[in-house]
Amino acid sequence: MTTTRKQSRLPKRSRPRATTWKVLRDDGVVRWSKVQTAQARIASGYYERDEVECAVVSALVRELKRH
Repeated sequence: MTTTRKQSRLPKRSRPRATTWKVLRDDGVVRWSKVQTAQARIASGYYERDEVECAVVSALVRELKRH
């Protein structure tokens, strides 16, 4: 038995591989893989843990002191 797939009428859009995507920042770029990792951590509740919240707040305060 063979199966057939309906061909889409729209051409496939080519896009760069996810590993090559970058998000622009003022001081350079952020790799797309880093964005995906952060999104996965947010979805899993990682940043809601007490020790992680403290670390994030500490890093934010240090960064604000630099400016």
